[in-house]
Amino acid sequence: MSTELQTVVVVGAGSGALVARQLSTVLDPAKHKLILVARRPHFTHLPGCLRASVTPEGAFEEQVLIPLDKLMVNGNGTIITSEVTSISEEGEDGGNVTLATGDTIHWDILVLASGSHWEGPLMIPDSKSDTIEWFKGWQAKFAKAKDVLLVGGGAIAIELAGEIKDLDSSKNVTIVHNGDLLLNKAYPDKFRKDLQQRLRARGVNVILSDSVPEDALTSTQITTVNGETLTPDLVIPCRGPRPNTSLLSAAFGPKSLTDAGHAKVLGTFQLAAHPRVFACGDIVDLAEQRQISKYVGHAAVIAKNVLALFNGQPAQEIYKGAKEMILITIGKEGGAGYMDMLWGISLGGWVTAMLKSRELLVARVGGIIGQ
Repeated sequence: MSTELQTVVVVGAGSGALVARQLSTVLDPAKHKLILVARRPHFTHLPGCLRASVTPEGAFEEQVLIPLDKLMVNGNGTIITSEVTSISEEGEDGGNVTLATGDTIHWDILVLASGSHWEGPLMIPDSKSDTIEWFKGWQAKFAKAKDVLLVGGGAIAIELAGEIKDLDSSKNVTIVHNGDLLLNKAYPDKFRKDLQQRLRARGVNVILSDSVPEDALTSTQITTVNGETLTPDLVIPCRGPRPNTSLLSAAFGPKSLTDAGHAKVLGTFQLAAHPRVFACGDIVDLAEQRQISKYVGHAAVIAKNVLALFNGQPAQEIYKGAKEMILITIGKEGGAGYMDMLWGISLGGWVTAMLKSRELLVARVGGIIGQ
């Protein structure tokens, strides 16, 4: 009888960190080996990174890079800080991942949680020291800027606008969004209109049903598609993330992705034609908004299914989705929230500030990964 340990490799320390932590609670170290491979030696708490990019107040640049040293329960797992450069598959025998170092790691089960590509201040470097300098560089840009244009009208733009107004209320801040309301249709119009009113009350200019040409993003004199002239001295793209799925596509073919580049998965989070490969988090194609609160549920389903496969059983745990809930800050003392429960519950600025705006959920997120 073979004594070789069955190995699960998790790629990525965003939603992947949640998967690795969950797996560390159910895998038997006498039978299984758990390896997390991540480019960064920490979990990056993105909502806090916006504030860290705008102001040194509160030292959020230190708080938002959460160590992974306590991630694995009872030390049941190994973390390797490196980048995966390629993936190979060998049928029922699993396959290998190749690292930037040239090393290869065999996997019996692979979990891909490679996250997203971001723009602007959220296009964060990998090392902690480089990231701290990155934040300081952006803090200097925002301190100097008098007129800031935010291109896009999602949560990133809204929260960034609030942070800039907290830094200096005299700064001119404009949001240009191609939709007729802020956010997207996952949320009711009443909530979206309320956010617009709260922004305007803070002195933020909101331009809807308009857009900025791609070649104008580096200009200081911009004419929007609808002919409006803007003269910002700082332009920040806030158009949302793109899924980081190039590795997945290279390994398993372009048909494993949607036209938007997200991974096609079954309800078990397995790739349809690759039952020993799972994907989760930002990169998967699900009818839900991409938030870390939901990825706890992704992790729980994957952990049960990985254990079932290791025990010679089919993966049968199905992800049932989650209710839409969101808290959007507008500075440290404002914002709004929405919960898709009962008739639809809206939360005002005071409640949002208590729940999120002041501390940005740093302690809560740290607790999820063991800190």
